[in-house]
Amino acid sequence: MPERDSLISAFRTAAADVPDHEFLRIAGESFTYRSGLELVEATARGLLALGVEAGDRVGLMCDNRAEVAWAWFGINAARAIDVPFNADARGRMLAYFVEDAQPRVLIGTADYLAILAEAITMDPEVVVCVGESPARPFGDRARQISFDELVELGRSHPVDLAEPQPGEIATIMYTSGTTGPSKGVMLPQRYYTAQAAHVTNTYGLTHEDVIYCVQPLFHIDARAFMSTVVDLRATAVLGRRFSASRFWDEVRAEGATAFGTIGTMLWLLYKQPARPDDSDHPARLAMCSSTPGDIMRAFEERFDVRIIEAYGMTECVLITTAPPGESQPRRIGRQLPEVELQVVDDDDVPLEPGTVGELVFRPLEPFAMMQGYWNKPEATVEAWRNLWFHTGDLVRQYPDGFLEYIGRKKDSIRRRGENVSCWEVETAVVAHPRVLEVAAIGVPSDVGEEDVAVLVVPVAGADLDPVELVEFVAADLPRFAVPRYVELVDSLPKTPSERIEKGKVRERGITTAAWDSNAALRRR
Repeated sequence: MPERDSLISAFRTAAADVPDHEFLRIAGESFTYRSGLELVEATARGLLALGVEAGDRVGLMCDNRAEVAWAWFGINAARAIDVPFNADARGRMLAYFVEDAQPRVLIGTADYLAILAEAITMDPEVVVCVGESPARPFGDRARQISFDELVELGRSHPVDLAEPQPGEIATIMYTSGTTGPSKGVMLPQRYYTAQAAHVTNTYGLTHEDVIYCVQPLFHIDARAFMSTVVDLRATAVLGRRFSASRFWDEVRAEGATAFGTIGTMLWLLYKQPARPDDSDHPARLAMCSSTPGDIMRAFEERFDVRIIEAYGMTECVLITTAPPGESQPRRIGRQLPEVELQVVDDDDVPLEPGTVGELVFRPLEPFAMMQGYWNKPEATVEAWRNLWFHTGDLVRQYPDGFLEYIGRKKDSIRRRGENVSCWEVETAVVAHPRVLEVAAIGVPSDVGEEDVAVLVVPVAGADLDPVELVEFVAADLPRFAVPRYVELVDSLPKTPSERIEKGKVRERGITTAAWDSNAALRRR
């Protein structure tokens, strides 16, 4: 259907159908579909007035705010490409994102623009400041206007907005690398509406639902929930950040009937002291990933909510799931009708049910997943070998079609909903002048998934302080990638070709000699 060719087309159709229905609520502000569309189109025209053209990149770095939604939708409406930067990115990693994407315009709050100005050497043409700006973070390096000025510029620039084509790139979203730097995932205009339709067709949500999301809009999960809201003509409520102690009170206050989480969030909610009103809230569905199997049923019973477990990735946000009431502990659901999947060995030969192998898939409809990796054609070809997209995840498929997630095949760590590249952690650590060698691994976390640990061989005779090392790498890594554990070792196991044997390092793990940043904080 044409209205599902792009997110802006879907939003225009929704605004025509239910103009006065509440679309978005955040921080005490409320916007209807009509008022939201007006702000989106004014943002798009403002960008065009600044000289932004189809295919140009516009960088976004901001916490959850209404302006981020208008910017995301507006950039796509202008047929430009939005590039959301992880708000935790810093230093060399952030500089790499910006240098790789080469955005003409940067949008963010003053504090994030200041972080960008310090990290990058390239100068954007324009920076757009969201909210108050007591200073000019880029100084004379770029023209600076406020977001309000951008919107007013668009209102006075009555140019027609051409309809995006379904295959045009809408977003470049950076996701963790494994043996190299992070990759920019190119998402086409139809991606958002296709994935939203998959949720709508499976989860039983309706126009009357209020979907609560505290995940950040620079993540694909939050964007999938927002796109689903548009598809349903429902209401989205965006939280600024997750708080285990306040979560249920916020669900009650907002009248949320469904919400999105990741496994770590469920753990933290479950570990809160039991309250008499734990089940007294309007939510009936929790849309989750990485749910800890040993608490799934207990969580559902305690909080009187159905968990819908799903599996996906930035490249394709929904690949497997199960309808409400059919999710099983320690399972990630079955394949969607809109995709085809296999479990294969290292030679891409399909395996019998019950055998662990890599999950590969391909969509059965056009422009429903990523179109490749930005500036990385070799990585695109490698991921798509033999006409299947390779997820890098190991699974086991059962005769009933349900899949069990086993773990990552590639060298990465899953921490609090984020994929952490071991390569990027190791690159940051080995840059320290007193570090000779390093191996980064994931170790079990007490709140589910993994924590980041590094085994470090110091330069001979060097005095290496774990506290100082962690402070050093924090300048170049997002918070979720900064190691929790640092263990100093004399050597690391090597192959005959002198490569570090990560398998043996993982098997060894860490010992009680490892420095733990959490324990250090508790002692303060």
